[in-house]
Amino acid sequence: MNLNVFLLFIFLFLVNNSFVYSSQDEDCLKVLLTKLFNIKDVKLCDNFIDTSYYRGSCYRDTNTLQSLTLNGDSQNPNSNLFMPSLVYSDLSCFENLDILILEFMAIKKDAFGANDQKNVANSIYLTSCFFNDGRIVSENSFLPKGINSLTIYLNSFSNFNELGFRSIKNLKNIYIDYVLNLDSELNTYPKYINDLQGIESNFENFYIVSNEVPNFTDLKVSYFYLTIVGDLYLPSIHNFGSLNQIENFTFSYNGEIEFPRQLLSNNKISYIYLYCDLKTPTEYIIIPNTVYSFRFLSRNSKFNINGKLPFIFPDNMTYLNLHGLGLVEFPILPKKIQRLYISGNNFSLNSPKTLPDLSTYEGLNEVSFYETGFCGPIPESYCSFKTSLTYNNLNGTLPMCKTCYLDITVEEFKYNPNLRFGVCDESSIIPNLDISFEKEITLYGENLGWLVPFVFNYPNIFSMVKGNSMFKAKWDENYGQIPDSLVIMLPPRNFTFNTKNVLPSLNNITKSNIQFTFEGSNFSYNKKDFEIKIANEICLISYINFNKIICNFPNQKVLPAKNDAPATIKNTRSGEFISFAINTLEDKTTVAKECPNQCLEGICSINTGACICNPGYSGEICSPIPCKSDCGTPEGRGECDDKVGICVCTLKWKGESCDIPNQFLTSASSTLSSGGLVDLFGWFGLPNEGLAITIGSLNCQKHYFNTTFANCTIGAGSGTKSIKIIQNNQKWIGENIFHYIETTYRCPKDCSLNGVANGECNNSSGQCKCFSDWGGYDCNSKSTTGGSTSSSTGSSTPSLEIPKSNTTIINGISSISNQQTKYEISIFSLIEYDVTNKIVFTHNLTNKWIGIGDTGKDIHKFKQNISETCIITYIIEDIKESRDYEFAGLQLSLEKDSIKITITIDNYPFKSTLNKLQLRLESLVGDDGTNIANNECNKKETSIDKDLIDSNQLLNYITISRNEKVLNGRFINRVLSDHRQSFVTTSLISNSTTTSNKESFIIGLNLPYFTESLTIDPDFSVLVSPSFKKCKSIDNANWVLPVAIVVPLVAVVAFIIMSAIIYKKNRTMVLLVKNKFKLRSL
Repeated sequence: MNLNVFLLFIFLFLVNNSFVYSSQDEDCLKVLLTKLFNIKDVKLCDNFIDTSYYRGSCYRDTNTLQSLTLNGDSQNPNSNLFMPSLVYSDLSCFENLDILILEFMAIKKDAFGANDQKNVANSIYLTSCFFNDGRIVSENSFLPKGINSLTIYLNSFSNFNELGFRSIKNLKNIYIDYVLNLDSELNTYPKYINDLQGIESNFENFYIVSNEVPNFTDLKVSYFYLTIVGDLYLPSIHNFGSLNQIENFTFSYNGEIEFPRQLLSNNKISYIYLYCDLKTPTEYIIIPNTVYSFRFLSRNSKFNINGKLPFIFPDNMTYLNLHGLGLVEFPILPKKIQRLYISGNNFSLNSPKTLPDLSTYEGLNEVSFYETGFCGPIPESYCSFKTSLTYNNLNGTLPMCKTCYLDITVEEFKYNPNLRFGVCDESSIIPNLDISFEKEITLYGENLGWLVPFVFNYPNIFSMVKGNSMFKAKWDENYGQIPDSLVIMLPPRNFTFNTKNVLPSLNNITKSNIQFTFEGSNFSYNKKDFEIKIANEICLISYINFNKIICNFPNQKVLPAKNDAPATIKNTRSGEFISFAINTLEDKTTVAKECPNQCLEGICSINTGACICNPGYSGEICSPIPCKSDCGTPEGRGECDDKVGICVCTLKWKGESCDIPNQFLTSASSTLSSGGLVDLFGWFGLPNEGLAITIGSLNCQKHYFNTTFANCTIGAGSGTKSIKIIQNNQKWIGENIFHYIETTYRCPKDCSLNGVANGECNNSSGQCKCFSDWGGYDCNSKSTTGGSTSSSTGSSTPSLEIPKSNTTIINGISSISNQQTKYEISIFSLIEYDVTNKIVFTHNLTNKWIGIGDTGKDIHKFKQNISETCIITYIIEDIKESRDYEFAGLQLSLEKDSIKITITIDNYPFKSTLNKLQLRLESLVGDDGTNIANNECNKKETSIDKDLIDSNQLLNYITISRNEKVLNGRFINRVLSDHRQSFVTTSLISNSTTTSNKESFIIGLNLPYFTESLTIDPDFSVLVSPSFKKCKSIDNANWVLPVAIVVPLVAVVAFIIMSAIIYKKNRTMVLLVKNKFKLRSL
């Protein structure tokens, strides 16, 4: 019995102590309520506090007071005579008060603390309170840190006289407004005093009401809202020019004023929102290019110039919202507009107007026309936008892209009485799914809607790339490997996709006249993804989804009538297909019967479930043909192709049994022209019967060799030579992969111009070292850092103004416009050739580069996968100071303001060891039709000089010029092949004129065979041609600089030159300022 009593005591003790609360907060609250309302019976945290005088709640974990509301006189809301008053000591005793709400209270000066005192609460809300001293804190004081937000609602007796900005400098949010419907009763308004001492504040939101525009100088705010009440004090309008630290500004006023042009003098404001009446303008107003968002809701309809928009917007503006301006002509929009909202402007006032063509605005994704008077049908081009077109006079039938999502978007088209909604054609929704090697999921196609899709059971978040046509998501590695199929919801529909190449599966086939219906799985939603043939005749697909395909023959004559007609369903994306036999004689449904074993050399009759073998094969599974040996499969030399009974060898082996080594080299060392020892790296294998090595026409006496290395001694010679290796009666030739090292190399043009030396020649490398103010591979160009041009005799002519370059990058094409001259550079393919120079495979490289992050302020990385194993990586580096560096055993120099690029191809899957690669680049050169008059004296046809391409020299050069704008390319004939030095050559592939009257130059870099990686290392610099003349300019237009490029003759060419177009702009763009171009990711 005593034990039970003891246990009960322990239980009651634990229960009682589970509700421990702060005695400090309770004591503080008791003292406060006794003083204010003579309330002495106070319980804290046991229950939610709620009386007519005070309310409160506690933190669950600490049982301290979290929020407190005090109501001074709910019975007398229009008088301040009997309001209880608060001082700092009444509130500072609370431990960690988050929210303090005061209503009808008298606030003494410094009641919320000042300077370094403890804050009384995180957020403070004051409604209809009286300020005894007319201010919150003492003069020259400020609210303490820790108070993040202050909200004040004033009434006619609040006596809030002034607010110094310095007194609230520690706040993040301030909100001052009037109690609803009382602003008309006010005789005085708070005075806002800017007493800041420099930039001391950092507000997120700042909302005030006043009858004047305060001084905003150095007031740093992200979002500022100013509402004018009563009569605006007009002299204060000049303060609009003081918003030097405010990013987003909203202004509201019931009266009428001139457009406040002072707003446009601030370079910080990016968002302007006006809600007021503005007087009719007399001239156009130019909005500066710092403003990205502009919203103007007019209270009248006279802010226009003869019905035209009186604003001229910058091209980079992305958001525009206009209401009630009285426009009757549709405005010219910013080129980069993304979101457009126009309402309350009747564009059909004078004559009917159809919806404007907005297809030229590539970034536009949201369009709202509300009460704009537009009539006619909705164009198909509006499928690219999220639209709201209510209260117009539209007619016709909605496009399918809108009809198929009416459950979600019907509100967007209401109140167009003549508009027909139509019925959705489900086949018009065509989603496609791609998954990259980096596990990025891309959902793209037609009529995909605007709601962001999601993956069932895997909460991967898609982002919208282009509404209605493309969404992307990154697979979360926490969910393991991507499953073989995914179900993705495009609200309100579900779609199933295979994530790997899976052969279609047939359940049944229905024939009805000349129409066939195939039911099964692993199909698609895109008709172009599949091809169906019956008896070698194409059956045209009319409908397709993941589980069904319907196809038709054009007429009965085309349809072959057979009991077992051969048929195929081919996936055109993967090239894989299934073969089967089908009955085309009768209209019926046939349940597909599976053959018990795979028909290795035949097709399966779905009627009988038996294999129909190809000629030469027989048995239940159409048996294959065995090979005569094991093809060295245990050693990894090859495998048997049992369809033909022949061994298929790996790249390192050949022969009927894959037992003969297929020798090759990946690199060869150099020797002096007097001859010497040559190291050869590659594959020799075993055995090595009759091994002989020939370099050029000379026999190379071998000393040592193993399966991957050999060395030999070569006699005297010069230039670049091919190497021939013979062993086991097999021959291999590596073209131009050996180079004799010359004792001296000649420099281009002897580093002189018109017989006058502009530099010194380094004969050990063939490089010019230019004198001051001169530059280029031959010292024939002016350095852009020189500041003036000099004649060949050394005299100085007046300085030429260095004009700016105009660079644009679209879909992987880098464009540089120099006055009327325009260069377009693209690296578009990597080609594999066989030993007969026949193309084996072409890899398209355009528009596929992916930024992989910055390694430093001046270094940017990009990559591209061209197969499951092969990755192409390149690094762009902005050279800030001149320096020397080493590449492939060569000592090279980099000039200040140049660009160095390193490109590496890893694990390329060659089809044969005899094959080689060629990287192709194209440069388009032409005139864009602008600024011709300003540069007429420099007009010159395009020419190309390739005479300095010489494989026997260490350095090679090519020059393209037009209108005295010279594009120079210098190539080094070395690369790193499998981390060792090797040699390459360069060739001009073609020089032609395109249909757009541009001249096209294609250059090929011929790269050797390698097993692991190949690396090149080019660099670029900007120079000025001395032939340039300063023409008489009509508008002082700038001239565009010539470009000199240094490229190690590797996998990127002279034309990567301009590829430099995308550099510092973002992860995929490098911006070269001053004397640098932008390089597009290659």
